[in-house]
Amino acid sequence: MSADVLGRPTGAVGGSVRGFGLFAVVWLAAYVLVHLWWAVDGAPRFLAGRESYFPGGWVPVVIAAVALLGCAAAVAGARRQWSDRRHHLLAGLNAAAGVALCVYSFLFPVVVVSLLFEGGGTDTVVSLLATGSGAAGGVFCLVIAARERRLAVRPCESCGRVHGRSPERRDELSPRWAYVGAYLAVGGFLARMGVWTYDTVTGQWPSAASRANGLSWTAMVVFLALMSLAGTVLPLALVHRWGRLWPAWLGPLRGRPVPRWLVLGVGLFVGASLTAYFGIAGMTAWIRGEFGGPFLPLLLEMGGYTLWGVGLLVASASYFALTRAPCPRNAVSTDVRPGRSSSMEESR
Repeated sequence: MSADVLGRPTGAVGGSVRGFGLFAVVWLAAYVLVHLWWAVDGAPRFLAGRESYFPGGWVPVVIAAVALLGCAAAVAGARRQWSDRRHHLLAGLNAAAGVALCVYSFLFPVVVVSLLFEGGGTDTVVSLLATGSGAAGGVFCLVIAARERRLAVRPCESCGRVHGRSPERRDELSPRWAYVGAYLAVGGFLARMGVWTYDTVTGQWPSAASRANGLSWTAMVVFLALMSLAGTVLPLALVHRWGRLWPAWLGPLRGRPVPRWLVLGVGLFVGASLTAYFGIAGMTAWIRGEFGGPFLPLLLEMGGYTLWGVGLLVASASYFALTRAPCPRNAVSTDVRPGRSSSMEESR
């Protein structure tokens, strides 16, 4: 990678960064203009009557305009030697705008599923283009935010770590915030299961409708078993050492690295799904009065799912950092060799 003395990209790499940024600017400018037209002249007909769970009109225009501003500033900064503080500010601005656009376009996967399994007319195609372009614009902003952060912290070109601040080995302790996230996830799971247990004991579950539809007890047992693993073992594996290195009682596997994506992939998938479906869509629908019920059970159910999902995402962020491949520049001292224990492990 060609870089200046501060680690900032130059030459061909810097040109590709600017090229991507210009593409993102054009994409977001088109998104802003289309939604500005819809806000002034009226929106077309969408699938299920709406583009998003959130209010339309000027809301997507403002979000996309902020995203456009952030991307344009990043493109301008690529030609200048800006300070680390400015790059941090641009990273935060683009990250916030990207998350907002992705959240606003949350219905994109729902539209895709509807199109694949039910087909669709003009309203489905319009929804697909509107939500898809918003989700893509959000991802572009997040990519630019990640690049701006790299310019600010100047990580190692070989492994992406900030040596001295980032974890170097799998056997290091997870940070405290990761433990907080993991145990919040466990608490959210227990809150949700508490509601289900109460409904079961009081005879409210399974409902008459479930019985009439032919409830499969085998499928239910499998589902509850997987749900319990995702609410207890998964969050704990994301932060405890045995989730990164096989524990001693597994014999031949002792000390060997746990396949990274076996844990991280499931954590990200479950965490993102719960956060998006219950934390964003569900909470928004509840606040807007689209469904109701007794307040406390609903709070425990919706809040439990939300904490569970957010906690998994927080713990997954720590697991991602701890399970990076060893830095090639320091491989001898940081590599965790299969079948061997590190000095930290031997001291425990």
